[in-house]
Amino acid sequence: MAYRWSVLRFPLFSVPVSIHWSFLFVAVFGLGVYSGWEIAAWTGAVLIAVLLHESGHAFTAKAFGASPVSITLFALGGFTSWAAPKSLGPGRRFIVSAAGSAVGIAAGLAVIALSRSGAFDGIPDLAFVFLQSFVWAGLVWGILNWIPILPLDGGHMLQHALEMVTPTKAAPIARWISVATGVAVVAAAFYYGETFLAIFVAMITFMGFRDRGGEGPKAAPKPKRQIEEPPDKEPPAFPI
Repeated sequence: MAYRWSVLRFPLFSVPVSIHWSFLFVAVFGLGVYSGWEIAAWTGAVLIAVLLHESGHAFTAKAFGASPVSITLFALGGFTSWAAPKSLGPGRRFIVSAAGSAVGIAAGLAVIALSRSGAFDGIPDLAFVFLQSFVWAGLVWGILNWIPILPLDGGHMLQHALEMVTPTKAAPIARWISVATGVAVVAAAFYYGETFLAIFVAMITFMGFRDRGGEGPKAAPKPKRQIEEPPDKEPPAFPI
C-alpha cells in the first residue's frame, strides 16, 4: 500500500525506498519558524535526516542477514521493514533498533564539528536553515528517540535488553515502563508549557501501549504451503 500511493521510489544501495506524499506534512511544522524557501530547506533537511535514520536500521539489519529490507517515509517520519532468514537474538535486535538514531546523532555531531571549524562560514542563509534543521532532525531527535517509550527506538531497545534477562516477560514489562515514562514526559512537558510536545508524546505512548504484537523479525522463507508472516517494522522515526 505504501508503494502504491508513494510519490517517489528509488533504490538506495539495493534497499528500495518509498516516499509517501504525506511526508510533505512535515512542512507544516516549519510554519511560524521559517517562511518562503526556508520551508523547503526545512522539509528537505528533515527528509534527508529521516532517510539516514532509517538507513541505519536497514543496513544494520542487512548486515545481520535480513532480506528483504525496505524503507518507507511518510507523514511525520518513516519505518524500516525487514525479514531475517533466521531468528535474530535480542542482542542483535537491540543493535538494529539503536542504529537508526546512532547514525542521525553521528551525522548531526559531524555538522556541528564542521560548523565550529569554520567550514560553513559565509554560507547563504538558506543553507544555514538547512543545516540547522538537519541537526535538529538528526541529532536532537535522535537523542530523544532513545527515550524508553514504545514505539520509539528506545522502547524497543529496552524490550530487547529485557529479553536477554527475562524473555517471556520482556514485552509486558517494557510496555508498562514505556507507559510510566510517557506519563512522566507528558507531565513534565505540560509543566514547562510545551503543550504540543505533551500531546505528541501522549499519542505515541498510546500507540505503543496498543501494539501488543512482537517486534522481532519473522523467520523467512516459509514452505510454499504455509502463509508467510509480514516482515518486521522498525519503530517510526518521528523528526518533529
